[in-house]
Amino acid sequence: MLLGDRRGGDRLVSDPVPARQARFVLSAPPPVRALAISAALVVVGVGLLVLASAYGWPVGVLVLAVVLAVLGVALGLVALVVTRRIRSTVVTDAEQIVVEHAGSRQSLRWSEIGTARVLGQRLVISRKEGEGGVSVLNPRRRANPTFLALMAEVQQRLDADRGYSPFS
Repeated sequence: MLLGDRRGGDRLVSDPVPARQARFVLSAPPPVRALAISAALVVVGVGLLVLASAYGWPVGVLVLAVVLAVLGVALGLVALVVTRRIRSTVVTDAEQIVVEHAGSRQSLRWSEIGTARVLGQRLVISRKEGEGGVSVLNPRRRANPTFLALMAEVQQRLDADRGYSPFS
């Protein structure tokens, strides 16, 4: 992360981290496309149901109308549930990082962390011992400001834990 220094130039370093708690909420964007398709299915299904009832159309049209309406409602519910389940909360403090996702909670002390790297859309933090770790999914585009801030926070916390300081 580029940070301005006192001389007006830019430098690529991690600033020392104060003893504070930081909270990052990573959630998927609203499922607009799925909800629009869902609404269209429901409207078409209900429209066919009304027309079939009013004009005495065959039972097959009534069945198709009900199926379309039910599929529309199901698609909308699934889109909302999946969007909600993708949400992750990451809390960092001077001692540890805590990741909460889908009802589970994982934590690692900064001193236990061996590596932290980005693999695709995921921040993977591994233990020094090599077994276990935590993973944080970025549900949005790669340049998500919250995800970038989380990566900078992890870098600063790890630097502070290991005693690294910026060049003077």
